[in-house]
Amino acid sequence: MQRTAILSLLLSAAPLALHADSLTEADREALIEKLDGLRDSAKQKAMGRLGVALSAYREAMQSDEAAMAFYLKCVEKVEFDDQKKSSQEFREWKRRQEDRLKQDGLGRCLRHQLRWLVLTLEAAEAQGNYKDLAPKASAALDDIFGNPDQFGGNANPLREAVTSTVFARAYNIANAKVDNWPLSPLDISAVFNQVIFPPLRVTGKLDLMREQWLRRIRYEGLIRQEMSGRPAGGGGEGRGRGEGGRGGGGNGDGSGEHEKFLSETLPDLKWQMEEDMYRAGDQQRAAVNMLALIEANLTHPKAREWADRFRTLIDPPKVDKDTAEKAGP
Repeated sequence: MQRTAILSLLLSAAPLALHADSLTEADREALIEKLDGLRDSAKQKAMGRLGVALSAYREAMQSDEAAMAFYLKCVEKVEFDDQKKSSQEFREWKRRQEDRLKQDGLGRCLRHQLRWLVLTLEAAEAQGNYKDLAPKASAALDDIFGNPDQFGGNANPLREAVTSTVFARAYNIANAKVDNWPLSPLDISAVFNQVIFPPLRVTGKLDLMREQWLRRIRYEGLIRQEMSGRPAGGGGEGRGRGEGGRGGGGNGDGSGEHEKFLSETLPDLKWQMEEDMYRAGDQQRAAVNMLALIEANLTHPKAREWADRFRTLIDPPKVDKDTAEKAGP
């Protein structure tokens, strides 16, 4: 009661009085107590909003039809209701977007987008400890790449950061803070390097780590071969981007990109895998494979770099004893 009275007095005092006297210890404690209360209140509101969002996302993930209906509901809220636009304008927008909204696989794509958004919110709560989320992320990728044809050439919404989608904006969670977590399931490099590989390196499960590396390489190829169409919008698309000429979707002609993948990117990914496996402890097998990669790709743009890195790995430079002692710990 005494602290509350002190705080009330402080807050109601004239500005001149506040500047005239220094804070007493009781004043400081009262202000800190109030500040902590405001922080806790804000956290509770954020958690409540997060819970409502997660519930809605999970319900919408149950079917393609549910995901599409939820998408339209979120677009109407964000792009029309919040912008003080009429229901008639929303109906006109839907009419103009009819062809895009009927694209094969769009509803399925939105379901996967919602799934990754849910994982992203769980990652925000995990605060960098993604050990328990790694199997969930791996399963989400399996469901995406296990059947690339399920999207009907319309997988491009999965390239978008889930925190910028209309789903996130409709529930005011676009500013959710999540560190070292890929915001798109098609950001394969980040998914594996930030989420899937780290727990395997810690536990030293080399065979499983190599298996996951091979999955990553296969998925990288599928992205270029099966999911290389132009951006087609999706869960983050409201009124503007779907209109006008960018909503085509489809695989497009990804043959050039795929050929470059086979000749340049694939050998480099294999090199990265072997170098990673060598550092993780699988030295004998990785060294043999790295040497074979260099020999088979002598004209590759990175062949000389690989050779230098290989030599450094198997024969690291000797550290002069006197120099090391002078450098200290």
